[in-house]
Amino acid sequence: MIRSQVRSVDVSALLLRKVDYGEADLVLQMLTNSLGRVSVIARSARASKRRFAGGLEPIHGLRVCLDVPEQGDLYRLRESRLDVPRLQLAASLTALTVAGKALSWVRDTTVIGAEESRIFQACTRFLDVLEEAPPMTPIEADARLAEFGLVLLSPLGWALDLERCVRCGRSCPAASPATLDPRQGGLVCRRCGGGAGHPIDPMLRRRMLESCRDNCQSLLPSDARKVLAIVEATLLTHTGIDTT
Repeated sequence: MIRSQVRSVDVSALLLRKVDYGEADLVLQMLTNSLGRVSVIARSARASKRRFAGGLEPIHGLRVCLDVPEQGDLYRLRESRLDVPRLQLAASLTALTVAGKALSWVRDTTVIGAEESRIFQACTRFLDVLEEAPPMTPIEADARLAEFGLVLLSPLGWALDLERCVRCGRSCPAASPATLDPRQGGLVCRRCGGGAGHPIDPMLRRRMLESCRDNCQSLLPSDARKVLAIVEATLLTHTGIDTT
């Protein structure tokens, strides 16, 4: 009997989680640029420090070769190597903390096998920002995390409408304060019952819009707590998972 040849794919990846399995194996959760989120088994990865050396660490960009499963959805790791090292990020506890939080959001909101290229791009941009300019204080780090959260909501299909009332469609004037209700997906005007959500002033709303559109460092440290609360409430609304 002739065995069919195993098909392999070579992809860029971020490690989301690794769990010990059996005596020497690891089961990995990875976010890839072309396969979305995948489950991967790394045979004998714990038995030898040389095997996959340096290529099974979070935060860094990885290049992995995976054997495609003939049945089920568990890939087999053939090779993993460090592709984009982020050494400054790895040396900063503050940056590592918010990077880990961001990747946990991704792990909790993505689905195995779904196409997630925009989320992969958003993750790599966020990690690159932390690598290029590691935040000096926790509040600065939280501002970068809040920006990533706003960007992440869009490819998930949960983007917040920051320009008009989600109930009546009436535009919110640029100079007016507003109320945002994560449970309803954006702004809610007073005529439609707004007032029970998160109040945001015009300048904060503008900075939030800039973060969503340009994925830039628009938020101020003083914005971090309020915007993080909005992002986490939105994630909770859609997933039922408390991400705080």
